[in-house]
Amino acid sequence: MGEGVGSVSAAGGKLRLGSGLLSAAAVCVLLVVSLVLWTLPFQQSQLPFGEGDSAWHFAIGDSIASADKAEFRLPFYVGAWYYGFNRILGPFAPEYPPSSHVNYALMQVAGGERFVPVFIYRAFGSFLGALAVFFVISRLFGILPGFLAGLGLSFSLREQLTYLFGQQPTLTSVLIAPVASYAWYKYLVSFYGGDSGKGGGNNAYLFITFALLLSQYLLHLQGFVASAVLMAVFTAFMVVRFRKLPLSKLSIKPLIAVAVVFVAIAAPFAQIYLGAGDVVSGSGFGRFFEWGISPDDVQGSFPASFVEFAAEYPKVLWPFLVAGILLLLLRLFLVKSNVKELFLLSWLVGMYLAVHIDVFIPTGLNRLARMLVLENYIFYSLIALSVVWLPGTVSSVMKSLGVDFFAKKTAGEIATIAVFSPTRAIREILRFLPFRYILAAILALLLIFTSGDASYSTLKGAYGGIERITPVQADFAGSVLGKLPENAYVYDPSLKFVGQWRYPKMRWMLAISQRHVGRYDGGPIPGAGFIDPNEVYFMFDYSDLAVFASNPAYQQQAASWFIPLQQLEQQLFNNTPPIYDANNIRLYKHEPGGAAA
Repeated sequence: MGEGVGSVSAAGGKLRLGSGLLSAAAVCVLLVVSLVLWTLPFQQSQLPFGEGDSAWHFAIGDSIASADKAEFRLPFYVGAWYYGFNRILGPFAPEYPPSSHVNYALMQVAGGERFVPVFIYRAFGSFLGALAVFFVISRLFGILPGFLAGLGLSFSLREQLTYLFGQQPTLTSVLIAPVASYAWYKYLVSFYGGDSGKGGGNNAYLFITFALLLSQYLLHLQGFVASAVLMAVFTAFMVVRFRKLPLSKLSIKPLIAVAVVFVAIAAPFAQIYLGAGDVVSGSGFGRFFEWGISPDDVQGSFPASFVEFAAEYPKVLWPFLVAGILLLLLRLFLVKSNVKELFLLSWLVGMYLAVHIDVFIPTGLNRLARMLVLENYIFYSLIALSVVWLPGTVSSVMKSLGVDFFAKKTAGEIATIAVFSPTRAIREILRFLPFRYILAAILALLLIFTSGDASYSTLKGAYGGIERITPVQADFAGSVLGKLPENAYVYDPSLKFVGQWRYPKMRWMLAISQRHVGRYDGGPIPGAGFIDPNEVYFMFDYSDLAVFASNPAYQQQAASWFIPLQQLEQQLFNNTPPIYDANNIRLYKHEPGGAAA
């Protein structure tokens, strides 16, 4: 019986599991581990979670599901969030192509519910990086290192924080980069290896590469840029190695064809990216010599742990990482057919260039920080490969010195040696031990009890208690704000006094109600020309402060927030009855010509 997926073959009288079955088992374990961990934020509570980005992306997908179509203009309640953001397309233009948000809408339709199906999609669309890296590494170097790399990425703090913050479209786009670059690797190998026999590459890999690149472009531009950089570096390495450009009479036409199709599909959405935001000044060339991104550069956008090396990789993993990097460099010289090693080196160099792209192209570091996910992919791969490469490399070096350390002797020979030298006999016994599996077991345990434990704590404790929109606030948003006119503009002045922790809750009230809810810091009412002065409302939400006040330890803090908020309410609406007053939340309609604070 031939070996295939799930097959068992008889070889030398012994049963051997087919690699397909082992690969399927590894994927199942990674899926179960990731699914259990990454769904922790909504296993206990099905209320929305995430920062403002999370509510933004949900709101767009939610509006697509409600309208049953992806519109070229955002609805008022979302468009007013970044009014006039796009310099080319003008106000209420989409900030991204609709692909990712259509996925949100499809999940709602398929799941029959607004939130949980989207939560599941967000989780899957975030932890699939572990499976993407498993696929690539297992195809190149074997199932064992692929599984270990995937296990490490299942616990990756950086990816989990990106998911928790709600920047899932970026993460979903970037996680395609390993597979896209691997498809390009296969195309170049087929070209230089002459699989076609006529000087051209395997066009199937070419088509797959461009399809993946296009999917990244339509999800989020950062993933497309990441793949482009990785592929460019690997192409340069291959050109140097084979002293030939990957071009021939047979390859020109397919390349032109896929480029034309790519441009035809991508061009309509180019204005979204080109008109988005103001140009950020580039960094000085000196930053090119800094490894990553400083916590000071992302302050206010990400916690320090997001960019700190020690937070992502526990110290017990550092020896494995150093060993993996050194062994990769050593194998570039020891291995005759080193194309696989060149591919990994292109990941390492390409990742560094992508994380420092602000040196060449004006880019904000708070957005560029998300590129650090690429570091996770290559570093966890090298950590995993270190345990596989080390025994083989040591053996190769010893053989070159005339010593075959891993050559095994029979039991009789060892017994004879033991009579004269017990110490040497112990060394001979050690040669029977499967060192790579021992090292792999040690690494797996370290990953589970360091990264895995930290991962569980991070995801289990995410958005608990007051940090998450409460049932009272969610009910108010749906049953009260949701009944206001579609062009209603609801001001929330609480952020002025309580601080930024209130911001995600305010934005989730916008998403749930499908009515615009924005902060108010004082000044003219309304504050922008696109606001209808007859549909301006003020929301005074004391429900969070009531929770703080119920705890003696936080009563003083609650009072410091409550008093100025109540004073503003009295100043603006002293003689005006609220249109809603329940559960420590009051809603007023502002009349044109009313007082301004």
